[in-house]
Amino acid sequence: MSFWTRKKVLVAGGGGFIGSHVVERLIREHRGVRVTVAARMTPENKRNLAAVIKDVRIMKADLRDPAVCRRACKGQDVVLNLAGVIGGVGYNSRHHASLFRDNMSLAINMIEAARLEGVSRYLVVSTACVYPRNCAIPTPETEGFLDEPEKTNRGYGWAKRMAEYLGKAYADEYGMEIAIVRPYNAYGPRDHFDPEKSHVIAALVRRVCMGENPLTVWGDGRSTRAFLYAEDFARGLLAAAAKHPKADPVNIGSSDEVSIKELAKAVLRAAGAEKMKLVFDPSQPSGQPRRACDTTKSKTVLGFTATTSLDEGLRRTVAWYRENLL
Repeated sequence: MSFWTRKKVLVAGGGGFIGSHVVERLIREHRGVRVTVAARMTPENKRNLAAVIKDVRIMKADLRDPAVCRRACKGQDVVLNLAGVIGGVGYNSRHHASLFRDNMSLAINMIEAARLEGVSRYLVVSTACVYPRNCAIPTPETEGFLDEPEKTNRGYGWAKRMAEYLGKAYADEYGMEIAIVRPYNAYGPRDHFDPEKSHVIAALVRRVCMGENPLTVWGDGRSTRAFLYAEDFARGLLAAAAKHPKADPVNIGSSDEVSIKELAKAVLRAAGAEKMKLVFDPSQPSGQPRRACDTTKSKTVLGFTATTSLDEGLRRTVAWYRENLL
């Protein structure tokens, strides 16, 4: 019997990119689990959940309202808080105030609602954006509150640091079982392909599939990232919630670091567009010079390792985009 068997689980933001993958994994792999999705249920959310929507309870919810959060948490055994507001490096660098405000509101409302409704197990989904610009590579969890978050993600990074602080404080004061994860650079089917808010892989996939030529990439291409496929991401979140409710942050990511230049070439290969011309624009922000996590803790504490290669994940992402959005 798994931890999740016959549990009542609320997935806040469960209609979103990663939330929908978490919901699918819960339904398909854990017997008797009863899942509630609390989300605004946009057409995009409904499409994301299409494969399992008949197997879950849907609650249309604006989680900025504390009363709505309490109704969503009522009677739940576990709350997984994947609700959040985020964009790509350009969007984040222009919206520090609103990103901090909106993500802090969601964090405070959900954890307080869970406490008031007697929920014992709670997942805080933080981010690699909590780390400072000049952190060690690969980055250990101990550097999460060192200096300030990298400047292009400062508002979002501070909000997530405070969400982590709330998790630790609520565990200490109220005895709640709280897991905290710091995911890295997610991508995959159902990603946000809106050019205003998309991250680098979704942005590149959309532009390549639309036939943009030459393909102009922000920055000089030398920044590096370690990308995490959505299904691996979902598996890591559930492992943390089940195995490590210690209010002790754990990185969830891949150990395979790649430059943005090599990433762009990989996207072209995945789309069969190798002849497209690549141009880099160093006048545009590149974000943190390097971002790759130390995965030691996730391997030893959770038994988690990312298993989907970048090339395979990109092939699946391109195929999904072409099938659903072209």
